[in-house]
Amino acid sequence: ALTQFGSHRLVELADDNTFAGTRNFDQLFDLFSRYKLRYFTEADWRIGENPSLLAGLASSGCVHVLVGVESLVYSHSGMGLKNSSVNRVMDAITAIQEHGIAATGCFIVGSDGETKESISNLATFLLESKLADIQLTLLTPFPGTALYRRLKKEGRLLPDRDWSFYTLFDVTFEPDQMSVVELEQSFRDLVKTVFTCDAVNRRSQLRDEIWKKNLKTCS
Repeated sequence: ALTQFGSHRLVELADDNTFAGTRNFDQLFDLFSRYKLRYFTEADWRIGENPSLLAGLASSGCVHVLVGVESLVYSHSGMGLKNSSVNRVMDAITAIQEHGIAATGCFIVGSDGETKESISNLATFLLESKLADIQLTLLTPFPGTALYRRLKKEGRLLPDRDWSFYTLFDVTFEPDQMSVVELEQSFRDLVKTVFTCDAVNRRSQLRDEIWKKNLKTCS
């Protein structure tokens, strides 16, 4: 995908974890540097614990990464060390941004263990964080996934919510510690709180400050 970043065309690398594993990415970095491209991608937060990789990203024109923080109350299985502490994850994101690469933190709301209080705590966390941007979605049990099979077995899928509700922004199952209505309302309140004009402007200013740390990225 191509969008605009200042006077540069911005390329999106549509990969959930572009820099996974121990491969050597020097050729990729050289390619982007040669054509003076600026790019955005998705990555495991652990890139923030790899100084040489961060240096390569910054020097090759990476301006933004989307990173899955996911939940403050539930450790999701799958990509990355999901049982790592939030402090460790945020320290890694800080390192990413110190290299002039803005980070969007992705959070999933509604996992088992979620309560109205935990969602309120997430709002406070996000308003105080130094994330350059945030993405909020509701836990969604897409057909074919282990989550879907588990919730179906437990009888927690909502029978009146067909495929049109699988938007990432609609509740499609019975939460374990809240009612459906409570989760829906708490999610709406969360979105309203963290996407006020003031909050959005603050993150926009943070992005500008981050990008200024990498003159090559901004030039």
